[in-house]
Amino acid sequence: MFWPLFYLIAACFGIGAVAIAKLNRKGDAAQRRARWVKYFAYLVVVGVTVWFIQLGALRYLAVGILAVGAYEIVSGWRRAHRGRVFLAVSLGVYLLIAYGFYRFSSQGPQALILYAYTVVFTFDGFAQLTGQLFGRRKILPTISPEKTVAGVVGGYVMGTAIGVFLSRWLSLPGYAAWYLPVLICTGAFVGDALASWYKRRCGLKDYSRLIPGHGGILDRFDSFIVAGAIFWLWCRFF
Repeated sequence: MFWPLFYLIAACFGIGAVAIAKLNRKGDAAQRRARWVKYFAYLVVVGVTVWFIQLGALRYLAVGILAVGAYEIVSGWRRAHRGRVFLAVSLGVYLLIAYGFYRFSSQGPQALILYAYTVVFTFDGFAQLTGQLFGRRKILPTISPEKTVAGVVGGYVMGTAIGVFLSRWLSLPGYAAWYLPVLICTGAFVGDALASWYKRRCGLKDYSRLIPGHGGILDRFDSFIVAGAIFWLWCRFF
């Protein structure tokens, strides 16, 4: 499954590069530079994550992601000067999801983890691209003003299509090849929405500046964390 996935990732990022080049026909130099910085940072993040998965070492990366994510949550709370109950509830929800994500990162086979991650980053990437190209109507205007209906639809369509395509290399039961990608995309969307909600409640623009062009570790991995936890639950019970 590795080589088909490699070519698929290359194709997705190739499409992304073309879309950014089209977007950069408009806007100033700062906007053009920001788009390319975000693009190449995302390329590095995807490459590193896939490498850890291939090595069977995603659990170690997951520990780092989750630890920094917890720090970003606490740091955002401190900057917002919100009550301790708010922090306790937020951390409680985060730790429950984090437990599921860690269990997901520790499970096998690796092909299933690669499958889930590919669907997630396809959803994320195409939701952003289609939203920038065609988005008009906001889907969560008070929580995440940049998310549009067109973006979410584009993410679901491409994420589901890629998931169905990759299912030929997996032994998925029944109709799972068709509904599982939709479930993973939904987890990715929920994770992104939850992270955006927390930022808005704390009055934050970014969680941190650890990843150039992105709003921190949680901002980049929020979709994967929730989708991974949901995927682990599915593997456990189905």
